[in-house]
Amino acid sequence: MNTTCAAPKLDEASSSEPGQRLPSQCQVICVCGGLGFPLTAGASRIVNIGKALRAGGIGLRVLHCGPSPVPRNTERAGVYEGIPFQYTACVKKPKSAPARFLVYIWALAGLTARLVRLWPERRRTVVYMYIMHGPLLLYVGWLCRLLGFPLVQEMCEWFPQEDCYSGLTKWIYRKAIFRQATGFLVISKMIERHVRERSAAANPSLLIHRLPCIVDSGRFLAAPPRDRNGDVPHFVWCGVGWRDDALFLVRALRRVELAGYRAKLRMMGAFTDYEPDLIPNYAREQGLSPDALVLMGCVDDRTLVESYNSSTALLLPLWDDKRSRTRLPNKLGEYLASGRPVITGKMGDLLDFLEDGVSAYIGEPGDERQFAENMIAVLRDPARAAEIGAAGQRACLKTLDYRAHTDSLAKFFTACVERRAGA
Repeated sequence: MNTTCAAPKLDEASSSEPGQRLPSQCQVICVCGGLGFPLTAGASRIVNIGKALRAGGIGLRVLHCGPSPVPRNTERAGVYEGIPFQYTACVKKPKSAPARFLVYIWALAGLTARLVRLWPERRRTVVYMYIMHGPLLLYVGWLCRLLGFPLVQEMCEWFPQEDCYSGLTKWIYRKAIFRQATGFLVISKMIERHVRERSAAANPSLLIHRLPCIVDSGRFLAAPPRDRNGDVPHFVWCGVGWRDDALFLVRALRRVELAGYRAKLRMMGAFTDYEPDLIPNYAREQGLSPDALVLMGCVDDRTLVESYNSSTALLLPLWDDKRSRTRLPNKLGEYLASGRPVITGKMGDLLDFLEDGVSAYIGEPGDERQFAENMIAVLRDPARAAEIGAAGQRACLKTLDYRAHTDSLAKFFTACVERRAGA
C-alpha cells in the first residue's frame, strides 16, 4: 500500500547556473493528470520507469495536475515504492462543476509555479509527460518550450484511432504533439511506426525509444506459491473496468462449466464502483453457477500479489482491434512475473517473446471458444500449466523486468537533455 512521508521538495533549485557544463546525469519530472497517483492501474508504468531510472542514477518525481478520480488516493504528497509524488492542488474531486473548475485552475497554477521554480535546473531536467490527449497536453508542451525544458512524451496508447476522442485530439496528433516534444517513449512497434511516420515532417529530429510494458518482478517473485490442494480452481482477471473483457470472461467460464469442469473466476478492478450490477446480472443471464464469480473490486498490493500467486491461471483477453494491436498491457508483465500460467490472445508485440503452449496459452483474439479451451487445458493438466507458467516467468525476467532496461532508458533521457541543451 501507499507509504507516505513528508512532502518531497520538488521546487528547490540546485546550485547549477545557466551556461555550466551539462552534468552527466539528469533528473526527470513526470507530469500527469486525470489518472490519479499512485493507486491506479495507469500509474504502474510511471512507477516502474521511475525505478529503472533510479537504478541508472536518475531521479524521477511526480507532479499530478488535478484531483484523483480514485477515492483510495488520499495523500497530497508522499513517496510510493521510492517514487516521490505531489498533487499541485487537492486530491479529492469535488462534486459540483463550479468547484471542479476552480480546483483545476488551482492545479494548473500550481503546476506552472513549480515548473517555473525549476527553471534554473532546466539544463539537467527532463519533463516526462504522461498526458496523451486534451488541452493540458498542449499547455504543458507550450510551457516546457517557453521555459526551455526538454519534453519526453509518453505513448502507451494510440488515441487518434479511437472514434470517441474529440477533433482536438485528432488535431493534436497531426503535428502539435510531435513539434513540442524532444523525445517519445512508445510501448509497441506499431505505435513507433505511427510516430515515425507522423513526426517525419513535423519534427524529423525527434528521439524515439521503444519501451515495452515493464514490471518490478521482485514484487511477485518474493511470494512463495501457496498450496492449492483442496481448493476449487480459480482464475483471476485484473482489469480497469473494460466491460467487453469482463463479459467475455463470463461467457468463457460458462463454456468451461458446460464442459463439466468446476472453477471460479475472481475479478479485480474499479468497475464494481461504477456498474455494480452489470456483471452479476449478465452472469445470471448466461446461466453461470451462483458461486462461480467473485467480484473483489479494488484491492491492496498484498491482496493483488496473493491473488496472482494462488491462481490456477491469469486471464488477459485481447481483441482483433486497433487498440489491442497498438498496445502491450501493463498487466501482462505482472501476470508473467508471478510464475502462474497466462491465457491471452495472439495480438501485438507479445508474440515477440511468448510462444503458445511453451510460455503462455495464446489463442485467436476475441475467440471465447478457444479461450475456454485453454482454460480447460490448464484444469486438465496442472503440471504442464506450471511448466508453462515458469517459462513465462523466465521470458518476463529477460524482457520485461525494469532492471533489463535501466541503461537504455537512462541513456535515452540523458540524450533528450543533451539534445535540448544543444538546440
